[in-house]
Amino acid sequence: MTLTSTKSWKHYMLLCRTLERNDIQFIRNDKKLSVKCSIAGERRELNFLFVTDPEKMLMTLYSPVAAAKGNTDAGSAAMKICSINNTLSNGCFCIDEDDGIIYFRVVISFYETNLSPEIFEYMLSLAADTVEENYPLLCVL
Repeated sequence: MTLTSTKSWKHYMLLCRTLERNDIQFIRNDKKLSVKCSIAGERRELNFLFVTDPEKMLMTLYSPVAAAKGNTDAGSAAMKICSINNTLSNGCFCIDEDDGIIYFRVVISFYETNLSPEIFEYMLSLAADTVEENYPLLCVL
C-alpha cells in the first residue's frame, strides 16, 4: 500500500468513526472509499455521498438537491446557480449534465495535512444548512 492510499484509507476510516460517534447511519463502500448517509432536514431527508480520491488526496461531499425540470432554460438555471454560488463562502451548487441533477459539493484536501472529525462534521453541517436554505430556490429550476 502506498503512502497516498494509506493516508486515504486513514481519512476514510476517520470519516466512518465520526459518523458512528454522531449516530449517523451510513453505508460504506471500502473498495471505492465512499460513504452514503442521510439525515432529516426541515423540509425533507438530506442525502450525502462522501468520496475519497486517493490520487488527488481529496475528500468530496455531494448532496443532491433537485432534478432540473426538462423545460427549464439551461442558461437561466446556470445563472440562478451562479448567483447563489456567489453568496457562498464554501462549497458550490452544480448541475450534472448527464442526468440533470442539481447537487451541492464541498471539497477538502488532505494533501499536506491530516483531517479531524470536526472537519467531517463541518462538511455535513455546511451542506445541510446550505441545501436547506437554498432548496426553495433550486427546486423550481
